Amino acid sequence: MVETLAKVDKKGRVLIPARIREELNIKNIVEIEVQGKKIILKPVEDPLDSLEKLVIKGTKDVEKEIRTLRRIAERELSKGGS
Repeated sequence: MVETLAKVDKKGRVLIPARIREELNIKNIVEIEVQGKKIILKPVEDPLDSLEKLVIKGTKDVEKEIRTLRRIAERELSKGGS
């Protein structure tokens, strides 16, 4: 088990150290679970990354659409997390 200290800023944000993000392959989304007095963060694969794996590379229009969908999804996530 890896333990480390992290600072919580005035807005309640916590920075996950790079080595932990890399080890757990954390990119854009984490699931937050509360167990008693513990907060548990679980990596979640971005659904758009899953979709992108299914798309044939090199199709510029599809790649543009994925970028657009990602921006929309990130905007919606930020609304819900505020």
